[in-house]
Amino acid sequence: MSIRSARSAVAFLTIIPAAGSSGDAGERLGRAYFPAVGALIGFGAGLTLVVVSAFTTQLVGAAAALAVLAVVTGGLHLDGLADTADGLLGGRDRERRLKIMRDPRVGSFGAIALVLVLLIDVATLSSITPVRALLSLVVAGALSRWAMLWLVALLPYARPQGLGIAAAGGHRVFDLVLGSLLAALACLLDWRSAVIAVLLVTVVATGVAVFAKNRIGGATGDVYGAAAELCQLAVFVAFAVHL
Repeated sequence: MSIRSARSAVAFLTIIPAAGSSGDAGERLGRAYFPAVGALIGFGAGLTLVVVSAFTTQLVGAAAALAVLAVVTGGLHLDGLADTADGLLGGRDRERRLKIMRDPRVGSFGAIALVLVLLIDVATLSSITPVRALLSLVVAGALSRWAMLWLVALLPYARPQGLGIAAAGGHRVFDLVLGSLLAALACLLDWRSAVIAVLLVTVVATGVAVFAKNRIGGATGDVYGAAAELCQLAVFVAFAVHL
């Protein structure tokens, strides 16, 4: 792994043009660094929440934090969530489901998924203190991107080509191990809530993996994005639990 790999992870997960040239397609994405990049994105969104909440309300702060996440990531994972919901829930067979997931238009299932996930995101973030919300955003950023590595390790890629096929390249186990260590560091910020979060994220990510395997025979880039959004939500729920 290298600085170039870390830059590649930033370029893949955000709108920041940080990547340089490299050889292997899987290496260019720097998958092992996904949790670290996610934690940094979450930290930026958390700072936004704290500042905006100080001058308005925490509800507005939570909405601002989610806006930052959407802008910094270019809506990558939200788009994946919508496409995955439309494809996996709406298609008659594997080929049709994959075709729907390629369609840039958002269907009924996709719209419903986006609205519900964002509503619950705002509800959970606005129900806890700003500092605790900041911590949850950092942990959620790390664990939601760890979930992508978990799916890469569990599932074959469902298409012969596409953006996600690079994310599903070689060295899956090594990337998962290193990514797990980086995610664990973020979890130390609040280990009690993080324990619940890890359990929920593992269940949600594994559930997405099983469902995707049954519906399309594996994962796509959209499935990775959907898993990230759903696991992010799972972390927010974990931090909203009163211990």
